[in-house]
Amino acid sequence: MAGRSINQVKVNQITPGLTTEEDLVHFFGPPTTKTVCPPGETTLDWFYVRPISAQNYIPVIGPALGGTQVKAWELWVVLRTNGSVKRYIAYGHYVNGETRRYVERSHTYSTQTGKNIQVEHL
Repeated sequence: MAGRSINQVKVNQITPGLTTEEDLVHFFGPPTTKTVCPPGETTLDWFYVRPISAQNYIPVIGPALGGTQVKAWELWVVLRTNGSVKRYIAYGHYVNGETRRYVERSHTYSTQTGKNIQVEHL
């Protein structure tokens, strides 16, 4: 496996405006990438990959045996100039090539807006 796991419990601890880069490193380990963007924002990316079971390598029967299981997670975070989270998105990348956005939050959206999408299996 690459990286620390990204799961719903950890992702739910991220609060835009309050969570800091230090908090994120504590939850997920050092980011895979860190980019400083004008006008002073920083983006952080984490990836977590789990091994694909043997049946997923068999193209004909793989999907019938669970070939659409998540094989990788990505967490993308934008930090403000003060180091707090501005917004973040968590994605699941599937063996069949599909990508789904599971959580999206920013400091301008409340949990009641419908902009925040969560699933239990993140």
